[in-house]
Amino acid sequence: MAETRSPSSPDSPRAPLALDAVADPAVVAEAWREIEARGVVLPFQSHDWVEAWIAAGATAPGARPLVIRGRRGETAEFLLPLVVERVGPIAVARRLAGSHASYVLGAWRDLAARIPPEEIRAGLLALGRAEGIDAVVLDAVPTVWEGMANPLVAALPHAPSLDDGHVFRLDPSFDALLAGRNAGHKRKKVKAKEKLLAAAGGYRISVAATAEEVEATLAAFFAQKSASLAARGIADPFAPAAVRDAFRRMALASLGSNEPLLELTRLEAGGAIRAVIGASIRGGRLYALFASFAEDELARASPGETLFFRHIEDACRRGLAVYDMGLGRERYKASWCDERVELVDLRLPVTLAGRLFLAVAAAVGRTKAAIRRNERAWAFVAGWRARLAGRGAATQETGEER
Repeated sequence: MAETRSPSSPDSPRAPLALDAVADPAVVAEAWREIEARGVVLPFQSHDWVEAWIAAGATAPGARPLVIRGRRGETAEFLLPLVVERVGPIAVARRLAGSHASYVLGAWRDLAARIPPEEIRAGLLALGRAEGIDAVVLDAVPTVWEGMANPLVAALPHAPSLDDGHVFRLDPSFDALLAGRNAGHKRKKVKAKEKLLAAAGGYRISVAATAEEVEATLAAFFAQKSASLAARGIADPFAPAAVRDAFRRMALASLGSNEPLLELTRLEAGGAIRAVIGASIRGGRLYALFASFAEDELARASPGETLFFRHIEDACRRGLAVYDMGLGRERYKASWCDERVELVDLRLPVTLAGRLFLAVAAAVGRTKAAIRRNERAWAFVAGWRARLAGRGAATQETGEER
């Protein structure tokens, strides 16, 4: 266990912030649970998410998990689970679980505690050197959460992320929620699609409630997502067996939970699963992690769109406060979301090699961002990529991207 202490003034009434790091989340499990019970933690940086990911071996080959703990005396103030990967000769610390983890906030005892930014920065630099890290790269970091500024953003160099998070507030009355979102058109469209689904030989939406249903639902999702991404020439982030096992562990551990780490909702029609949504629920907030639909004879009935509509309706019925659709610029999000989670990317060079690595990565990132934000350029890239995959670019159904 490497430990570093950041400097503090001699007359400071508080103990100096100390940073150390462990590879096994069990070492800090007690502190983690305590923070989760009273502090601010997103599902992606919760103990169970991290434990499932590590236990499944879902980190990249040669990578090593690293849980950073910031504490004063014996009290843990925050935990930040990362993974250290090699990019050629460069060791880079990134968010654990990559893009599957959506936002990066960490686990904080008190997000409003106002830990001096210089203490966090100095501690991370010293810890990085002790752990042989060249650079820290954290993408999709919220600048503010629950009205409180994120201490990591104040402490580290950052730039706007390519996209923000997309969310909307729920209402106990689904009718009230729909009122400002073209309610008549939405209801008419979904009812027409549901008739097509019902005519196929039975139609229902349910949450996977047994181990057998979890296995069947995940199998359908993995197959649907793989086919969808392959058709567009996009690598499937769910393809590795270890990643699939991590989500399987989360879903099985969540059975019967009021705050599931992974809850699987599926739409069945004609005896088959036609669409799936995977979501986490924590603190009254639903995080839609992924979704898929089958591109088969019932695709014209828009099972993905129908499932989202009813999923949101059910979230209102359950008394949840926020529906979070995460990152991405898919059209279906624009029809629901009216708020954004401002996100930034944090970049902290620890060594000279890390500084050079980040300079090159920044140049590449600016090029990608310019293409992604230019609708014509992005349409060309998407079409070209789809043609390489064996077919022309096609209009994608609502809900397909996540």
